[in-house]
Amino acid sequence: MHGRDITSIFLDALTGPCRVTRGQNMLLCVSGGMDSIVLLDLALRAAPLLDLRLGVIHVDHGLRGKESARDAQFVKNICRRLSVPFHLINLSMDPVTPNLEEEARQRRYKAILECMKEHGYDCAATGHTQDDQAETVLYRIIRGTGIRGLSGMEHCRDDGIVRPMLDITRNDVRGHARKNDLEYVQDASNTDLRRARNLIRSSILPSMQRINPKVTEAVSSLASIARLEGDALDAMATELTSRAATIDWSAFRAFSLAHVVSAPEAVTRRFVIRIIADMTGEERGMDASEVERVLKVIEGSATAHTVRRKLRVCRDGDLLVFLLTAPRPYYAHPVARGGDLYIPEIRTAVRIVMPKGNHARLTLRSWLPGDRTDSNRVADVLSALKVPGSQRPFWPVLASKTGVLAVGSDRDSSDPCRIVLGGALGA
Repeated sequence: MHGRDITSIFLDALTGPCRVTRGQNMLLCVSGGMDSIVLLDLALRAAPLLDLRLGVIHVDHGLRGKESARDAQFVKNICRRLSVPFHLINLSMDPVTPNLEEEARQRRYKAILECMKEHGYDCAATGHTQDDQAETVLYRIIRGTGIRGLSGMEHCRDDGIVRPMLDITRNDVRGHARKNDLEYVQDASNTDLRRARNLIRSSILPSMQRINPKVTEAVSSLASIARLEGDALDAMATELTSRAATIDWSAFRAFSLAHVVSAPEAVTRRFVIRIIADMTGEERGMDASEVERVLKVIEGSATAHTVRRKLRVCRDGDLLVFLLTAPRPYYAHPVARGGDLYIPEIRTAVRIVMPKGNHARLTLRSWLPGDRTDSNRVADVLSALKVPGSQRPFWPVLASKTGVLAVGSDRDSSDPCRIVLGGALGA
C-alpha cells in the first residue's frame, strides 16, 4: 500500500472507481469472515464522511448446516449492536447441485440485487481484495481465457455491485482486523482443497510469492492493463457489430461474413464473446476453447458449433448466423383480429390483415417443418421469398387448426389474409 492508510485507500476507491456519491444508500455483503467484517468496519468509518446510509445482507446458502446458521446469527448480532439494518437471505441450496460454486455465486448475486431493489439501496459492496483479484485471474488463466478474462473483477459493475477493497491486500486486511480487535468467523469450506480457488489460495499463490513477494499486486496490475486494452477492443467490436449487422431478430442474429472475416482476429474474438454473452444472458463469457470453435466456423473449417447447448453458430451463404436453440415453435401468440402486433421474441412488428367476418381461433407463431398452406409447402414459400435457411425456424406464420393461412412477407399483396413484416408498431 506504499505506506497509505487502509481507510484512505478504501475512501479513494469508493469515491473514485466505485463511483459512490454522497448521501447514497449502500448495502454491505457480510458473510462474517475476516474480509467482510473489515468491509463493514471501513464502511462505518466512511459513512459519516460521505453521509452514507448503510445496511447489511447475509446470504445463507444452506450448505453447511449448523455452521451456516452460526454465521448468520453472528452477523445479525453485530448489526443489532451497531443499529445497522440487517437482511438475511436463505437460499436452501442442494449440496449435489451441478456446478455448485457457480450456481451459488449466481443465486447469491441475484439475491443481493433483489434486496437492493426491494429496499432502495443504490449500490452493494463486497469484500473482494487484491488477493481475490489475483486468484480470479489465475483461475481464469488455468481454465483458458482471453484479455476479457484477464481483466478480472471491476471496481464497479453496471448493476450497482461495487468492490472498494480491490486495491487492499489480504495481509493489510488481516493487520487491520488485528489492530482493531475485530471478531470474525472462520468458514471451514475455505480449507477444502477440492475447490480450485482454495488450491490457488493455499498452494499456487504462495509458490508464486517465492519468485515475487508482490505477486498479487503484479497480477492486479495485469488485470488493470487488460481492462484498458479490453475497453479498446470493446469499442472496435461494437463498431464491427454495427457495421456487419444484417438481421437482428433477438433470437436470431445474422452478420455479413465478409465484414467479420476482414476484421482483425482480436476484434473478431471480442465480437463473438459479446454477441454470445448478449444472446445467452451469460455475462461471464466463455472458455477460450469455445471461442476457438466459433472462429473455425467463421474461417470455414467447421460448419457449425453449438455453445453450451444454448446457441448455434453457423454459416448461411454470405451470412454468419447466431441462433438460439429452443423447443419449437420459438413463439406462439393468439390472434383475435387483424391489426399491428409486436413479436418480442424476434423484435419485429407485423401487420395482420384478415378477411371480414373471420372468427376462427388463430395463432401467430414461428414456422414449423411440415407447415402447409392450401396449395404449397411453407418451406417452398420461404424459399421463393429468399429467406435464409437458418432464419426460417423464426419466420412468422398465421395458423389455424387446419393449416397455415398466411406467411410473413414484406412484399405487396392483395391476398385477403396476409402478414406484412414491419408493421406500424415499434417495441
